[in-house]
Amino acid sequence: MEINMKHVLESKRRTLAKTALYRGSTTALLFTLGWMLTNDFYETSLITILFNVIATVIYYFHERMWTRINWGVLPETKQSA
Repeated sequence: MEINMKHVLESKRRTLAKTALYRGSTTALLFTLGWMLTNDFYETSLITILFNVIATVIYYFHERMWTRINWGVLPETKQSA
């Protein structure tokens, strides 16, 4: 049985998993760039931690909001078997 993902609301657990994976990759990128620019471990760590705590909260609520918006969702079409 195939599930049409366009009409399935995401669970909070799935949103949290997506958030964690996304934030992990962007954290590594931000830390690397910060280290290259500042060459200061403390400053780079502080910037990276603050930014990611704030960005993670924003991203989570952004994802939850979009699960409730129908804009851009195409109607389901019947497929012949």
